[in-house]
Amino acid sequence: MKAGIMMVKRTFTIGMAGHIDHGKTTLTKALTDIDTDRLKEEKARNVSIEPGFAPLHLTEDMDVSIIDVPGHERFIRQMIAGVAGIDAVVLTVAADEGVMPQTKEHLEILSLLGVTGGLIAVTKVDNVEKELLELAAEDIREEVQGTPFSNAEMVFVDSISQSGIHKVREKLTEVLQTVPMRNTRGAFRLPIDQVFSVHGQGTVVRGTVYEGSITEGDTIQVLPLRKMMKVRQLQIHGTQVEKGVAGQRLAMNLSGVDREELKRGDVAVSAEHYVTTQLINIVLHTSKEMHYALKQRGHIKLHLGTAEVYGNIVFFDRNVLKPEKQEVLCQLRLNDPIVTKRNDTFIVRRPSPTETVGGGWVINPNAERLRFGETSIRLLEQEMEGTPAEHIKKAIWVNYWLSAEVLAKETGILIDDVKEILQQLKENGEVIEYSNGKLVLRERYDQFLKAIKQELQEFHQTHPLQKGKNKQELQAMKEMDMPKDLTERFIERAEAEGEIKRDKQFISLYPFSPAFPKGWETKMTQAKEKWVKDGLTPRPWAEYMQEQSIPMELREELKYSFLQAYEAITMDEKHIWPAFKVVEAAKQLKQQYPASFTLQDAKEELNITRKYLVPFLEWLDEQNWTKRQENERVWRNYDK
Repeated sequence: MKAGIMMVKRTFTIGMAGHIDHGKTTLTKALTDIDTDRLKEEKARNVSIEPGFAPLHLTEDMDVSIIDVPGHERFIRQMIAGVAGIDAVVLTVAADEGVMPQTKEHLEILSLLGVTGGLIAVTKVDNVEKELLELAAEDIREEVQGTPFSNAEMVFVDSISQSGIHKVREKLTEVLQTVPMRNTRGAFRLPIDQVFSVHGQGTVVRGTVYEGSITEGDTIQVLPLRKMMKVRQLQIHGTQVEKGVAGQRLAMNLSGVDREELKRGDVAVSAEHYVTTQLINIVLHTSKEMHYALKQRGHIKLHLGTAEVYGNIVFFDRNVLKPEKQEVLCQLRLNDPIVTKRNDTFIVRRPSPTETVGGGWVINPNAERLRFGETSIRLLEQEMEGTPAEHIKKAIWVNYWLSAEVLAKETGILIDDVKEILQQLKENGEVIEYSNGKLVLRERYDQFLKAIKQELQEFHQTHPLQKGKNKQELQAMKEMDMPKDLTERFIERAEAEGEIKRDKQFISLYPFSPAFPKGWETKMTQAKEKWVKDGLTPRPWAEYMQEQSIPMELREELKYSFLQAYEAITMDEKHIWPAFKVVEAAKQLKQQYPASFTLQDAKEELNITRKYLVPFLEWLDEQNWTKRQENERVWRNYDK
């Protein structure tokens, strides 16, 4: 190692599995010099009840823990909890007994959980003759065909005499060198398998770190309790450390929580990016050791991480699950919440009669109730086959726009992976990110832009005199049926890109401008000139239209266009004023009477009859230009 460069250790957890009394605990002690049978009951009965843990030194760049899982059938749940977080397995088979029922069940569970790395340790070899040892090896090799141990190395060992121990170490090192590195980035996750109190220290939890890392002093949350607490101290196999990473067996001393509040099966996380759920869609691979059919909505027990939760299994393409090897897309409806994410593996057991139904992986941790039928099966197939990027894009599409944190919860994908995928999608131009941290698919915006441009194009053709379509009317479009804030962002973007323009509440295509309809330019111009000339004493609007033979459908359109463009002011139902004439009259009146005036003053100054004067003065009041006081009107800026 070069000077100045710190060695980065890789962390691993190895499981010892096999039938009861096949030498798992003795082999663990021979490898680590630690007796993992801790409980008095275990000592008395010589049977492992709870998983035991010990550090194993192989190489300087490896940090390895061994889990000795129970082999007795009654302790299968602890065995499942033990192997759920491991990187490789040592399958122990006693040379004097060969493959036994629990050996087969352990093999099946390891296969269902997707454990791939492994080593077969044929133990107690000093107890048998060489010929019997060869027969046992042939029997073992035949039994492991079709399991994760089909091509596993087989080592012959006797833990009492230490024969073959060095070979086990050597082969384990080779196996671990081929195991992919655990994800030490992103959100920390540790399923709790032990909770206890230490006098003077408080509450301590133990478990295998599935993902991420944690540092002494960090704040974590325990789910599904949803309670925040601080990490006071970290230990690995009794040694205090400052940091724990994925793959390590870790003990955490927590402050702010009582021992009674926590339990085995809870999950410690560093953020709120993990889903707490009671409804999950799964891929279930049935066990070849399954002997009894399971009916629709049958009772099951789910083993996921260290959690054990009862619930019901729901099928969408059958009413009975037959005891034959098959893959089934289905749903679990659980009695209690669990913490999980996509790709987590699990085991499903039947409570009565007790047996392993199968195992598989979670395809949607945030599922919704589905109905029986082909439609639901197709949905599950899409969920199963989609890539993480496809699931992220689907979640964004369904929800219109989402933040990275919410996407992590919706999809069950680790937050750092979500951010990495989103960055790639942004670089590809597939998503747009806004200042509020939410992201939307470019496809959604393009669809919106196409629809609004088509809508405005048709509106301009039908209403060429109007400056644009009212924004509230545009909201009725089905493409606008999305969060209001997002609609506003889309309009702003379209405006910034020069696709549309806005004039207060009116939206139009760029560079559209209102114009007289083709063929009516001259007649409308003449009608407008006469109307403007009449000023404050206009005739009914219909008369100007009739004089120029303008058709009925264009009369109100032209009138509305003047009002919309603030070229006209409504006098009453039949009359409108030219806006600039009204403003000129107001200025003339104010110049002559700068403080206040009477109705008679205005009549003489403007030389108009009461028919036009009264509406004009009322309009001045409505606009807050004037305020009536007894027989006078006072200009508001002179109102002391």
